[in-house]
Amino acid sequence: MRASQGTSSEPRVDQHTSMGCYYETGTTGKVSRKIRQIPNLPGREDTMTRQSLLFGAALLAALIPGDPATAEPITLKFSHFLGPQSFFQVDVAEPWAKELAAKTNGQVKVEIHDGTSPLGKVTEQAGNAKDGKVDVALGLRGAEGDRFPGSSLIELPFVVPSALRGSQALWGLYKDQTLAGEYADYKVLALFVHNPGLIHTKGKRVLNISDLKGLRLRSPNKTVAAALDHAGATPVVLQVNDVMPAVKENKIDGIVTNWGNPLQGFNDYMKFHTDTQFYTSAFFVVMNRARYDGLPAEVRTAVDALSGDAWVAKFGPLWDKWDKPVREGANAPGHEVIVPDAATMELWRVGLKPVTERYIADLAAHGFPSARTTYDRLTAALRR
Repeated sequence: MRASQGTSSEPRVDQHTSMGCYYETGTTGKVSRKIRQIPNLPGREDTMTRQSLLFGAALLAALIPGDPATAEPITLKFSHFLGPQSFFQVDVAEPWAKELAAKTNGQVKVEIHDGTSPLGKVTEQAGNAKDGKVDVALGLRGAEGDRFPGSSLIELPFVVPSALRGSQALWGLYKDQTLAGEYADYKVLALFVHNPGLIHTKGKRVLNISDLKGLRLRSPNKTVAAALDHAGATPVVLQVNDVMPAVKENKIDGIVTNWGNPLQGFNDYMKFHTDTQFYTSAFFVVMNRARYDGLPAEVRTAVDALSGDAWVAKFGPLWDKWDKPVREGANAPGHEVIVPDAATMELWRVGLKPVTERYIADLAAHGFPSARTTYDRLTAALRR
């Protein structure tokens, strides 16, 4: 029986082209036709494997964020209005800067400009941040003119029981969008208040609200000035750097402020301290909105982690710490801390209530329509 005719194919090398070719042969071994050519480069499969690995590595590198150690360094300017050795510098700005540097593996450096620098004017902190002169600013609401009117409600008489609770309540109004409109130009990092303030005088003992009549008293803001004016005092709105010069020049008879104040020589001049705890001042830490939005995602995440609830919660314990040295100084000979009893304090509250009502009505008519409902929610929350 004869074997059937058939074909087979086997690879050969074309000596003229150096290309691998398959030639079809018959049963006799003669070439019938060349089928196709394929590259026959040395190590072709290894080359393709290496190219695939390189492509995969490049794709992976594009998907994973860059190593912070090799990322572009970022410098943020942080300004505040107190001195280079002040508690805002030592306990607020510097720790935040160190924590942000640590969280970004050194990618972000914070450059601090204190109150002695051209960027440290107390009346310009919010404006500097908005205009991009600095990236982050810590400021005093009462020094900012008509900015942040809704936030001033927390400064009204007998609203805040402590720095911790007051700070959390003010921050809560921002979180629930009540105050969002007045901070629309900023990335808000924190809002906070100090422990309730007192009335400190040089030579007159103040116990009753009627004792304020005729006294020239430094006021930290317009909210407190309205209360002092209603009680018959002469309010003098002075910012922090102007207070002690006015005392020394006998331009004022006393100071309305909290224990934790940065006033040099305060206890040398203030001898009577009336513990009415009737007001507070609001502060802000804000960031230029465009600057924040332009940061790499991982840096924004780090900023967020060090801001908001976490940062606000620190200010209660910090104010307690800052209060202590000045309060202890008032235990020295020649000082008297006057603590009115409950009945006397009720007279203070009744006497200043008309100030609160007028202020709320005026605020509602001029820029903050929800003043009444916001005040009621605020006071209800702080009574709980």
